Amino acid sequence: MHTDILIIGNGIAALSLVYHLGELGLDKKIIVLSECTTKNSNSYLAQGGVAVEFGGVENKNKHIDDTILCGVINNKSNTKIILSEAENSITRIIDSGLIFDNDKEGHYLRRLEGGHSSRRILYHSDTSGKHISDFLLQKVKSNKKITLLQNRFCFELVKQDDSCVGAKVYNTKKNMIETIFASKTILATGGAAALYKNTSNSDYSVGAGVTLAKDIGAKITNIEFIQFHPTGFRSGKKSILLSEALRGEGAIIVNKDGQKLEGVELLTRDKLSRILYAGIKQGEEYFLDCTMLSDEVLNQFEYVRNSLRNCKLDMKVTPIPIVPVAHYMCGGIATNVNGKTNINNLYAIGETADTGLHGANRLASNSLTEAITVPYLLTFELIKSDWNKIDNKKDYYYEIDTAKDYSLKIESLRELMWQKCGIVRKDNLLIELLDYIKSELRELGNDSMICYSKLRYISMLKTAKLIVAASIKRTENVGTFFKY
Repeated sequence: MHTDILIIGNGIAALSLVYHLGELGLDKKIIVLSECTTKNSNSYLAQGGVAVEFGGVENKNKHIDDTILCGVINNKSNTKIILSEAENSITRIIDSGLIFDNDKEGHYLRRLEGGHSSRRILYHSDTSGKHISDFLLQKVKSNKKITLLQNRFCFELVKQDDSCVGAKVYNTKKNMIETIFASKTILATGGAAALYKNTSNSDYSVGAGVTLAKDIGAKITNIEFIQFHPTGFRSGKKSILLSEALRGEGAIIVNKDGQKLEGVELLTRDKLSRILYAGIKQGEEYFLDCTMLSDEVLNQFEYVRNSLRNCKLDMKVTPIPIVPVAHYMCGGIATNVNGKTNINNLYAIGETADTGLHGANRLASNSLTEAITVPYLLTFELIKSDWNKIDNKKDYYYEIDTAKDYSLKIESLRELMWQKCGIVRKDNLLIELLDYIKSELRELGNDSMICYSKLRYISMLKTAKLIVAASIKRTENVGTFFKY
């Protein structure tokens, strides 16, 4: 199978790229390949919104300053470019019909979240990710140049000389291997927080793109910086994220005695997560108390409210028990602001990429801003690119054994990542975990048979290995990273 552009992933970054390519007139054949439906992507679950300043340079500079204050080690040049260009990229989508919540006069309503010095979060109720994804998906499906392929797990990129020329994928419906050759390959595979037992993420968010890129020589940076969201409600194996915007609207955090934690409402996520983690380790319990909020405010958080009602909890009546959950990967595949990696014809966008915007700690709601803006900038890069036809017709053969199941191994890895490479880390535990991961990879390498479950487990192990090894190497506590 051949295409001009292969996009691996179908979240907002992938859909934004396809949208911008269509709007700016690049007439190329595009395949959007994904393991799951868009509804299972991380960005579909995003509650907060899009952090963006329109108009004045002064307000844009404040947004840039807030981002760097939060992230500490940001690439300042890239941060300035992305946040300055955000208005153009987002305005293009708004002009084509995307609607955010506004008041009776038609002015945008804006929320305040932790780390922001002013209200600059555009939103749609508490389902901003779903709202944007649905809008972009509708646009993408109307483009006849686009082929959407689901139920495909990409397990290896194909490299020829010093260029990426496509990918090998496992068809999970037919249990067969397919090879897709492409002039340009774009990774938009999302983050890695589902490597952890407690997470706000989709089960598919295991950092697959990072491993794919690393295996063919791409540079990986800041992978040790995993952001934990302080306010997750655990229900069985799943977590319900309680939007940070609730605290922006006046919700408070209390302990089991009902005492308010003073001065924590708008702390950045890393600081608040560590405070809660330390207390929980000492036997404390914490709750998000929204009972003082009006129905008018609570009705702006319909998704969260209904999700909790399904668990027989009412935010208006009962403080909600909370624990920190793994939420966002701040590092990833090193790219410039156009998504370009150090491998020819390989690009990365969205959470799988490290543009330097987030530094050591992502500022709330900058993720969707990046997921819309970097694809916009990449579009201009692709328009002026050379398009070499890929003539490779090589077939790859594998022995497939669908009887094997690695689900218990996967759950064990997630538990170990939570215990030994979580909110607070320690070198001896990290070394133990790294030895375990290496041992698992050696054992798996002795078996030539493959299946979807095995390929997925190997991918998770490889990404976990990168995170753990980078955590051992880092000595400075900064942003989301804390080791003692």
